[in-house]
This record gives sequence, structure tokens and C-alpha cells, in this order.
Amino acid sequence: MKETPPTSAERPEIGALAARAPERRAGGRVLVIDDDVAVGMVLSRAMARLGFAAGVAADGPKGIALFNSDPSSFVLVLLDFKLPGMTSLEVHRLLRAARPELPIVLMSGYNQDEAMNNSNGLDLAGFLHKPFTMDTLSQALRSALTS
Repeated sequence: MKETPPTSAERPEIGALAARAPERRAGGRVLVIDDDVAVGMVLSRAMARLGFAAGVAADGPKGIALFNSDPSSFVLVLLDFKLPGMTSLEVHRLLRAARPELPIVLMSGYNQDEAMNNSNGLDLAGFLHKPFTMDTLSQALRSALTS
């Protein structure tokens, strides 16, 4: 069965994610790995509004390289389900080998059941269905960091 990728209309909008200020600020560095440059920019801004610094990578190898530059600085990873250069499963495996306790939240425009069924039982701290709101993002981060 061929998967239908999400349409560009399903991407998070800058205004939708960055418009509202968070209820409380967090801290730390979040690694965002997403091949959509616009999503990376939006999430970088959203992370700043939520009190996090963001490291953004456009594919798996760049994400792993960024992570390896300072592994202990990251408090969480937002990982896109479909990536070029390296699958999200491979990225997850490498991140887990380096930092087994690191919360990893999977993001996808595909529905959660489809993404999770294709994730081979990854140990995940959460799932974000694109598009998502600032509130949904904030809740997912809070949940992932407290679990």
C-alpha cells in the first residue's frame, strides 16, 4: 500500500505556532530533525517562545552530526517520521545508543496509527500529528520531559 504524503496545507503555520506565548517557560536545548525547512524554522521560533534553544537539522545525518557535537546539551528530540538520507528508525537507534534516557517525540503528517505501526515499536516519549498548535506542542514537550 502506497502512503500518501501530507499536503503542504497540513504543515504547521508560523502564526499558529508562534502567535501565542506559553503559559510557562521551560529550558534546555531541543534537537529538531525535519526535512521541511519551513517546519524547522517554525519549530525553532516555537522552541524559543517555549524557553528552549533549538538545534535544527534537515535530515538524519545532519541531525546525528549536530547531536554528536554536544550530546549532553539536548533535553529532547523532535524527530520527523519521513527523512531523507537516513530513516527515522536509524536516527532513533543512534540517538538511543548514545543517550538511552533522551526523550524522543515523533512528528508526522501521517496519522498516528500508521506512523506508529511503521515505527517498529520505537521507545518514544510522544507523537505529534502535523499540523499542530502551540498548545499541542507545549503539552507534548511537557509530557515528554516529565515522563
